[in-house]
Amino acid sequence: MDMALKFLAEKTRQQSLNGISTQKKYDSTMRELSKLKVFNRILYVGAHPDDENNKLLTFFAQDQLADAAYLSLTRGEGGQNFIGAEKGSELGVLRVQESLSARETEGTRQFFTRAKDFGFVESADETMFIWNEQTVLADMVWTIRYFRPQVIITRFSPNIPDLHGHHQSSAILTERAYDLAADPEAYPEQLEELSVWKAQHLLWNVYRESGVKDIGGNVTPLPEYLALYMPVYNRYSGVHYGEIAAESRNKHRSQAMASLTQHTPSVEYFELLKGEPVDTIALDSLFASPETSDRYIPVFKKLVDGLLMKHVYENNREFSLTIATILLWMNTVPANSAIQKKRGDLELLLLRSLGASFEVNSTDDRWVPGANVNLSLQVNIPKESDLILNSVTVPFFETVYHESYQLSQTERIEITGRLSHTINPSFPIWLKEEGDRGSYSPQSSGDIVLPQQDNPTVVKLQLQFAALSIAVTVPVLTNNKPVTISPAFTGAFETEIVVLTDFTSRSISLEIQSNVATVETVNVRLTGAEGLELFPKEQTVVICGNASEKVNFQLTSLGHTERIQKLGFEIETVYGVHQNNIKSVSYPHIEEVVYYPKAELRVLNSSVASLASRIAYISGKNDELIASLKQLVNHLELIPPTALKDTDLSAFDAVILGFRIYNTDPYLVDFHGQLQEYIQAGGVLINQYNTPYDLSVAEVGPYPLSVSGERISDAKSAIHFLNPTHRILNYPNKIGQQDFDNWIQDRGLFFPKDWGKEFEPIVRTQNSDKGNEDGLLLVSKKGKGYYINSSLSLFRQLPAGVVGAYRLFANMLSIGS
Repeated sequence: MDMALKFLAEKTRQQSLNGISTQKKYDSTMRELSKLKVFNRILYVGAHPDDENNKLLTFFAQDQLADAAYLSLTRGEGGQNFIGAEKGSELGVLRVQESLSARETEGTRQFFTRAKDFGFVESADETMFIWNEQTVLADMVWTIRYFRPQVIITRFSPNIPDLHGHHQSSAILTERAYDLAADPEAYPEQLEELSVWKAQHLLWNVYRESGVKDIGGNVTPLPEYLALYMPVYNRYSGVHYGEIAAESRNKHRSQAMASLTQHTPSVEYFELLKGEPVDTIALDSLFASPETSDRYIPVFKKLVDGLLMKHVYENNREFSLTIATILLWMNTVPANSAIQKKRGDLELLLLRSLGASFEVNSTDDRWVPGANVNLSLQVNIPKESDLILNSVTVPFFETVYHESYQLSQTERIEITGRLSHTINPSFPIWLKEEGDRGSYSPQSSGDIVLPQQDNPTVVKLQLQFAALSIAVTVPVLTNNKPVTISPAFTGAFETEIVVLTDFTSRSISLEIQSNVATVETVNVRLTGAEGLELFPKEQTVVICGNASEKVNFQLTSLGHTERIQKLGFEIETVYGVHQNNIKSVSYPHIEEVVYYPKAELRVLNSSVASLASRIAYISGKNDELIASLKQLVNHLELIPPTALKDTDLSAFDAVILGFRIYNTDPYLVDFHGQLQEYIQAGGVLINQYNTPYDLSVAEVGPYPLSVSGERISDAKSAIHFLNPTHRILNYPNKIGQQDFDNWIQDRGLFFPKDWGKEFEPIVRTQNSDKGNEDGLLLVSKKGKGYYINSSLSLFRQLPAGVVGAYRLFANMLSIGS
């Protein structure tokens, strides 16, 4: 035990004997001081935001005091969402925030690559082809060279196939990145800002059960695997590691990753994949501070020992002066020394020891470029601290604010200026270039690896303590949240998709929101409407300050194009031309994100006929089909399961069950009989996919049908019609092979493998093993009505504007007509 730790233990023991336990007072600072002496960095790598081992990362950060980070190759854009309606890139925004919240709980860091989660796929080869292996590798190599870990750990094995191709691919790419990061010939453009890095060890964190539903079975740890025994309690806080890990795991709520607290010791197993041999007897030393050739580190550690002694004896003045002395000495140390990474932590510790703090607040939570901004800088400097505020700089004003001060006490400073016109609206930097199906297209790896939004709204302070100068950046907050940069005007279409059939017309509404305080006259026009008749071409609207106005345009089909068109808008004002919508991702377990992407209205100009006029939708949680279904019928009524007892279903041509509803809504069980009676009397009931996990009923249909975990991840898989004359393939729309073109992400998921003879399978496709799969669309007749079980991924295709999906769904709705 270090001498300083011995002193602390003895002092705490004596005070406890006197009835004055001061352990909690010391814990936080002792942990920070001890962490200063640790230079080990550990990088954990997985495929998705919820693949990490939370307990192990917590152990690294809070017991070993290592700088630990999780690299998720994707942002989870292709996953399910169990708490909201976000999908695609919006789901990626949510899962990034969940990951950051989990990392904050653990005390670790988070990195990503440009790879997209494009949905489930079994093959690692197919995964890396879609991802573009070389560009994703570039981001991984950049991460290793930037973070410089001594140990890299993969969640999955590069050598054991997994049921999810993303998983094994992440491990295969990690093996390659491990070598490439140390190769000066690999990605030489990175070496202009970074240097090559050779990690000492590459390990696979062998799992018994990963907790990931898609994982390819359990792995039994063998005797040759390395075993790490993890304690129950954190030695600094006394909190169970299981509690911290469960809290971190539970941040992934959009993926229903709830975790129970484990209060027992556990063992983690590792297999050495590459690198130096490992001492199996002292495995925990592998994750402790490594030996290094940096000659400044031993000196730095001795200086920190002196700090520990000062902290033990509670001499705050000497404690602060000692920190300042260390920082002054660090000014003489080369910039490439590892100790320079500790400068920020030391400066923060110094300011805390002096009792100083700084806050910048704004009364407005959203700023518009070119508008006036009022800031309040709260400077908290105790008079006896000898700390001086020398200057304040606000770089985001049109004319940069820079004022000199000689402030050595607590004071509030009011600052007013005009926000620069060149500052961009808030937007996740990784989303700026959308890329293709498999990956984003960032300008640099740094833009994509680091997950935070680009935040230009920081105030810079220059401080002086004795002979030491300290530069501090303070973010501007409103109600403890970052300020958002907003366009002067935003717009929102009332729906995300419009279907024009048989030369029809539809009125679409655009709501314009003013974000400025003055009355303005704006000109509004739609863009991208080639091949459509648009009336009027342009509108002029007067909008009061911070108010909203709706304008309507008439869209008329001039002929079927059988393709999706993307319409936008332009709002022309004295502030410029604006094309942005506003998006907000806000849940209690994450920090809210407000951002401004370009608005988009998808228009499908096609021949889609539907005989159903009035349908009911018993929606599951956060259903995405509602806007699309409104394009197919005259009347759509949303019915929660709890309202079924008061609903006469015979009034509807068809009833649709929301996807996963038998997993998410237990109330539906009480009305299962009512639904069967509706079918018997002549109704059409359409059941969408459910997962085999947590089903609330033994049978989801009127006849035996078993739900599986199988998927067809190839959205281009060949489709064969088992009965080409079946009504559902012919009326009122003739379904052909072209109707299965341009599907996105997958064909179907969680389709049945076994069903009763009462069901007729309609289509056949093949799985990755080239075996036939017939369970994607099953139809049965019962009494006067029909029951349809669809595991086709129509919930993705309709919002995306896939023509064939609309035509097939219209036939499903019309089968009873």
